[in-house]
Amino acid sequence: MPRHRLDALASQIGGRCEGDGSIEVDRPCEPADAGSALDLPLIFSTEALGKLKPGGACAALAVEGLALPPGRFSGLIRVARPRYALAKLLPLFLLTIRPEPGIHPMAIVHATARVAPDVAVGPFTQIGADVEIAAGCVLDGNVTVGERSRLGAGCRLHGGVRLGPDVVLGDRVILHFNVCLGADGFSYATPEPGSIEASAVGSRVQARNHAIERIPSLGRVVIGDDVEIGANSAVDRGTVGDTVILRGTKIDDLVMIGHNCRIGEDCLIAGQVGIAGSCQIGNRVVLGGQVGIADHVTLGDDTMVMASSGVGRDVGPGMVVGGTPALPRQQFFEQLLGLARLKRIAEEIGGLAERVRGLERSKDRPET
Repeated sequence: MPRHRLDALASQIGGRCEGDGSIEVDRPCEPADAGSALDLPLIFSTEALGKLKPGGACAALAVEGLALPPGRFSGLIRVARPRYALAKLLPLFLLTIRPEPGIHPMAIVHATARVAPDVAVGPFTQIGADVEIAAGCVLDGNVTVGERSRLGAGCRLHGGVRLGPDVVLGDRVILHFNVCLGADGFSYATPEPGSIEASAVGSRVQARNHAIERIPSLGRVVIGDDVEIGANSAVDRGTVGDTVILRGTKIDDLVMIGHNCRIGEDCLIAGQVGIAGSCQIGNRVVLGGQVGIADHVTLGDDTMVMASSGVGRDVGPGMVVGGTPALPRQQFFEQLLGLARLKRIAEEIGGLAERVRGLERSKDRPET
């Protein structure tokens, strides 16, 4: 691990150094794992402080305002926003080895592809016809880039990434293991109205699906600058228009984005989210884990959807919604509270019913 002086680290991450800034550290760690004088435990709560072992680390990174034992550390870095500080801190300790520029002899590159001289292409990678790859890109082994695709400067494609034809990546896009961009959308039609169309106007299936015809996708997938997509996620190409993800959006693992969707800037989409086709997602939208969004739904700017929610209709800008079907947060919690009261209400009603029956029985008894 590289070593860093405490005062230099504080300056690089926007923190405030206290005590001896000349102390050197070589590993950020959890408080319970701090055993060496070169460790830098991350202490962001009183609970984390309680896990700190005696001795060992002589410096720490702590949140502003957290009381620490007097004299426990010879040097400190104080930060106001711990997670933001981590985003600046951890890259300084990464042991990344950038592959040497050049095309591995076991890669297959079409003669018409245009690859910048400093691009690194790993073994078993296939680059199709009329592909353009800009400077600074790294393509690990076993990557596929379909014909006519365009990769902006500084993109990183990890092993197993699959790009279909006509995929466009902006600058500094990161695609993690086994991401698939540009497969055909889930689009089919039947000669006569099928069960899906019939179910829209009734509660019983009145039609059958026969001769299901595939609708091919002619559109592209277009990804903006600084987008990051997690492992095993998939984005389908548009049917006629494009599927678009705009600048700065971050997508977790195992996310499915259907054809013709448009995702805005700086969105955060957690794992196992499914977005059906033709959805319009605004800027800075946050989708919790396992959220499902029905087709043709629009989410306004700054919308937040709580984890495991199902969204079946449009949501206005700045709304926080949760549940299935998704409701405004306050209404959703009121429903949960109502469900929690059902048992007590049922017991009270049962008790009242028993009292009524007792009164009726007493009326039926002959007077003595």
